[in-house]
This record gives sequence, C-alpha cells and structure tokens, in this order.
Amino acid sequence: ESGKSQHDYLLPSKGKSMIEFYSGIPYVALGQYGYGLSKRVSLGIIYGYTPFEKGYGLRLKAVIAQPSASFRINVKSPFIYYPGMKKDDGEPWVLAWPTLNGDLKLKNGARVWAGVGLIGAACVDYLFESGGHEGEGEHDPNGTDPMPPKGEEDMFSLFNTFQFGYSKPLSDKWSFIAEVAPVMEGLKLKSPNGFLDTAPIIVTLGLSCSF
Repeated sequence: ESGKSQHDYLLPSKGKSMIEFYSGIPYVALGQYGYGLSKRVSLGIIYGYTPFEKGYGLRLKAVIAQPSASFRINVKSPFIYYPGMKKDDGEPWVLAWPTLNGDLKLKNGARVWAGVGLIGAACVDYLFESGGHEGEGEHDPNGTDPMPPKGEEDMFSLFNTFQFGYSKPLSDKWSFIAEVAPVMEGLKLKSPNGFLDTAPIIVTLGLSCSF
C-alpha cells in the first residue's frame, strides 16, 4: 500500500467533519454534513431533492464490529422528513432506512460491501393522529357523501433491501462512492405502485470529503 492515501469514505475521525455529495435514483441531488462523535460513530444532517420532492433529516453511521484490520461491520441509517409530498395531497411523510453491512478493505485501499436493510415510510398523520385516516372516511369538501377512507397500506410502507457498493480513495481527503440497493417485498422486487413508484431500486453515486 506504499504511501497511497487511505481515505475512509464512511466516517470522519473523532472531532473531524465530512461532507458528501450524491446523485442517483430516486434523488437527483443530495448533500450531507457529518461530524465524528468518536472514531466509530458519526452523525450528519441531510438535504436533498428527488424529481418530485425535497427532504431533510439526520443520518447515523457506526462501526459496530471490526474482526480484522480489513473487515468491519457497520450500520447506516438516514431519517428523512418530506414536508409536503405533492403526489400524496401535500401531506408530510417520514422515512427511515437502517442497514447492516459487511465492509471489506482491498489491498489497493478500495472497499467493497454488501448488506441488508429495511425501508419504512409513513404519513405523519398516520403516525401521530391515531385513526385520522380510518373509520368513517373523509368528507367531500363539497359537502356530499364521505370520501372513501385511505387504507393503512396507503399511509405506511415497509420494504427490505439488499445493497452492495464500492468506494475508492481519490486522495487523502476524497473518496468516490457507488452503491446499488434493489427495493424488495420479501424475495421479489417491489411492485411499481405507491411509494418509490418511479423505480424499485436505489442508486447512489457520489463523493465524500473529510476535513
């Protein structure tokens, strides 16, 4: 490895910062600032856009085990708030995507990883206003018969993912990152309806920089 930089795409050092810039599917632009709480844990803030929505929130990253110098197990979890989903009557939604990954460092400093995750997305009203979308239904604003109630499946979604990725240090401060995560319903790809209806896959391409 003779003097080549070994920038870590995942975490900044304790007391240091990291910025990340991404594009892909479903979001077209996403930025993150993270701070190293320890040598194994960082917390960041996220802001980004999909073709239809904007969202912001927090992202936690942590190395939970490191059996060897070249292999580690990490968790990553963004928590994102969408203030007004245009495709869902302007209602706010929240999303969480915790993942567990096995991460292997190669001899050239690059890293490859694979793991599993869960995506949970829910309407804020569904989470905090019990019964707000159930029962007798919503009333037509024109004063006629009640509108059909929204089903629970319309207000909450849960999927699983299998993700795999690659990173390569570009210098002592920068890394390139690529990750692909099919969105699944059990062992089959998610149907093209409802949440993430544009494509049943999450693709991430970007750069991270530590300072």
